[in-house]
Amino acid sequence: MSRRRSGRVPADERSVVSSWRGLPAWTAVLLAVAIALTGVAIDSGAGELGAGFAVAYVLGCVVSVLAVARRSVFVAGVQPPIIMALLVPLVYVISGAGSGADVFSRGQVISVALPLATRFPLMIGTTVVVVVLALIRAFVLEPRAARPPAPYLQRTAPAHARR
Repeated sequence: MSRRRSGRVPADERSVVSSWRGLPAWTAVLLAVAIALTGVAIDSGAGELGAGFAVAYVLGCVVSVLAVARRSVFVAGVQPPIIMALLVPLVYVISGAGSGADVFSRGQVISVALPLATRFPLMIGTTVVVVVLALIRAFVLEPRAARPPAPYLQRTAPAHARR
């Protein structure tokens, strides 16, 4: 059924609100990153990623999984650890953590990896929440229509009996 005839958004293109078309996968990732970067900007004055980043990170990932099109819910479900693993070290490298050391010295690696390790519980908690929301969207809220039975399972009269 097309959207033009029925006025409804097709099931695979819906967000969590059935009357709204969901975001494509790449837009959902950009949305989550943009909201998380807003948290980085909020915490930039303190010189350390704190509560502003944590709230923005969780909010960005949750909003993303709710706004994405149903067919792209997998991407929104796996993005929290990827965003954290890329964003936190990048922020600390840009801010100059361990700036007195060589590029790949032990001090530089520790000064970049330690903030990521301390945010591991935040990453796991956010990932669990997002995956649960993704699973609820995929299987509970609007299950896919049952496939028609295989032709060999259909009970039809033999060709000579049909008239």
